Amino acid sequence: MKIRQATASDAAEIARIINAAFEIERDFRRGERTSPSEVLASMSRKREIFLVAEEGGGLVGAVEVRVESDAGYFGMLAVDASVRRGGIGRALVEAAEAHCRGAGCSVMTMSTGENRTELIPYYEKMGYRVTAVEPSTNPAFKYPIRVVNMEKPL
Repeated sequence: MKIRQATASDAAEIARIINAAFEIERDFRRGERTSPSEVLASMSRKREIFLVAEEGGGLVGAVEVRVESDAGYFGMLAVDASVRRGGIGRALVEAAEAHCRGAGCSVMTMSTGENRTELIPYYEKMGYRVTAVEPSTNPAFKYPIRVVNMEKPL
């Protein structure tokens, strides 16, 4: 497996992988999680990238990474169902952390919906701790949910 920074030509495949992984949120999310155009828009921002995992000549995972002053952020972590539980998600998070550390960040942050109860212990095993739980104002959700914010010192 190889992890690299995504290019514009990866946008459609990144959106496919993310949307497939976030299908579990259909009960409380309106529409798709992202689109190729949204991925491209994110890539065009100065301090935002996507990292992708390649295996067997194709993309099998992706994560959005942002640098916000001295804090890094990762989101939309997604791994293709055919290769889940093989360490790709962890490797993508570690690569995101390394990118942010290299950009001068001292902390890594992320958030997830409270409904995704299986994810909180997953991130805690990687050293993340809950820092806040707050209502989401995102109109993408069908009903009010709470967002769990987590962070890890770098």
